[in-house]
Amino acid sequence: MQIILGFLVVGWLVLLASHLRLWVAVRHLTADLTYINTHTTNAGVTTTVGWGPFKQLTTAMNVTLAQTRELQQTQIQHEQRIEQMLLTLTHDIKTPLTVATGYVQLIQQRPTTATAPTLKRILANLSSVNYYLHYLMDFNLVRAKTTQLTMTKVNLSQFVEQELFGFFDELTAKPLMVTPKIRPNLTLITDELLLRRIIQNLVGNWLKYAVATASVTLTKVDAEHVCLTFENQTTTPVTSTHPLTTPFYTTNSHGPSEGLGLNIVQSLTTMLGGRMQVTTSGDLFKVSLTFRTRPPKVTM
Repeated sequence: MQIILGFLVVGWLVLLASHLRLWVAVRHLTADLTYINTHTTNAGVTTTVGWGPFKQLTTAMNVTLAQTRELQQTQIQHEQRIEQMLLTLTHDIKTPLTVATGYVQLIQQRPTTATAPTLKRILANLSSVNYYLHYLMDFNLVRAKTTQLTMTKVNLSQFVEQELFGFFDELTAKPLMVTPKIRPNLTLITDELLLRRIIQNLVGNWLKYAVATASVTLTKVDAEHVCLTFENQTTTPVTSTHPLTTPFYTTNSHGPSEGLGLNIVQSLTTMLGGRMQVTTSGDLFKVSLTFRTRPPKVTM
């Protein structure tokens, strides 16, 4: 009986010691996490016990901490680029607006200066202001992610034709020969505002990068999908398409650009429940947008 009692006492003491070691280890982990959460440090958590599961827990926590720090650093860099972009946009809007205002004031004082070259300069500067304002509006639209979609039935064929006609003068002045291949009377239930901004961004991409020829194609993929494709020639073949949809990426060789155009198109297309694909072949650049003809289930 005494032997059994002795074993019980020893077992109880061992169990107590084990619990005490675990308690100390948990306190140690808690102290490490408290320090990490209240200080700027790259330190990780450590353990005072060699028990396998506890060591695995410590390793998993350190992996999570490293991933969190990496995400925080990426977010900081992203916010810094946003701030820099907004500062650049502010300057880029102010400069042509100031120039256009100056010309208008000059004309008010001396009406004879309202010559064709002067008016052309005013128009060019106001076009630059409009360009940057659209960028800013689209960027804010994508960032907010709180826009309530207004879904209506749209004759997509007519809608695309009307948007192209609105750019007729600019496309002609480039000059750029546009070939429309639009299947008539294709309809889509969508948000007209977002769809309009998608098309305007893609035509704007033509105005910046396209040369000689471009085409827009609208086809019916199947009973539930339509595909809208914008294709154009480029001066330099694009070897990789992945960076083009990355925020702030730009070749910076065809005039002003903040590297948001295709990223905005991709974001707006996704908001409408569609899918964007960018492909290249030699000097041909193609953006294909596939939409469901029925209302997508969109979570805002």
